[in-house]
Amino acid sequence: MEIKNFRTFKKIAELGSFTKAAQDLGYAQSTLTFQVQAIERYYQKPLFERVGKNMELTQFGQQLLEHIDILLSNYEKLEQLGLQDINPEGVIRIGTPESLMIYRLYPIIKKYKQLYPKVEIIIIDDQCKFLREQLNSGDLDIAFLVQPEYTYANIKTILLKKETLCLVAPTDLEGEDFLPAPSQMVLFTEKECSYRQIFSAYMQSLNFFPTNILETESVEAIKKYVINGLGISYLPLYAVEEECANGKMRIKPYDSGIQLYTQIAYHKNKWLNPALSALIELSVEYSKGW
Repeated sequence: MEIKNFRTFKKIAELGSFTKAAQDLGYAQSTLTFQVQAIERYYQKPLFERVGKNMELTQFGQQLLEHIDILLSNYEKLEQLGLQDINPEGVIRIGTPESLMIYRLYPIIKKYKQLYPKVEIIIIDDQCKFLREQLNSGDLDIAFLVQPEYTYANIKTILLKKETLCLVAPTDLEGEDFLPAPSQMVLFTEKECSYRQIFSAYMQSLNFFPTNILETESVEAIKKYVINGLGISYLPLYAVEEECANGKMRIKPYDSGIQLYTQIAYHKNKWLNPALSALIELSVEYSKGW
């Protein structure tokens, strides 16, 4: 039995007339008659009866209509599952360090929401180590990381961009070693941050062991402190390009030999539903312009 026959029967029952239903559906009246007769042959029972000048549902027709309402409602839900490939929806839980959230992701998120407004996005700001743990536990669907290229047992990664990292200092700092003046601090990111470890190794290579230290998770706070002459730090180039171009700080690219990449990560067993697949595709496309 074709679903269109049930839809036709429901429309005739709603409007109480073959003629009105034919006009509403855009069918010839003979087509509607044929579809109703197909249902009647299938069940071996009439659907309509004449009561005076009126056409009414038989008792069986009334019972069938109740079931058809449920059938058509469920059928429409099944059709919507297929449409999700075209119009993704649902909730995506994204993990990212603060620097990527501020300087890399905002145009991607903006475009994504324009394309897929039904997708709800939840962003978790954390260190890369803890983001990987949340991928393993299932608390995150996907993460954007800045770290070396690793192979993990349970996590798949997609490399987006090899990043340049820089020593950053106030404009009045003298010398090319970018070591702080006695009155200045060394501004560290959190201990688990991959580029903090590179920064520490750089200073040790110069036999400099800082004692005047400030530690914060906020890249924005570090930049403010550097601009205002409080100290030096080591940050991704993408986070300080604007300030450098405006003459607010000095920068010096430093290649430690350890390559860091912005990358997408997700659990190897994660089903990449349409919403996640669309986010990955958009991120890969945007990363070509970084």
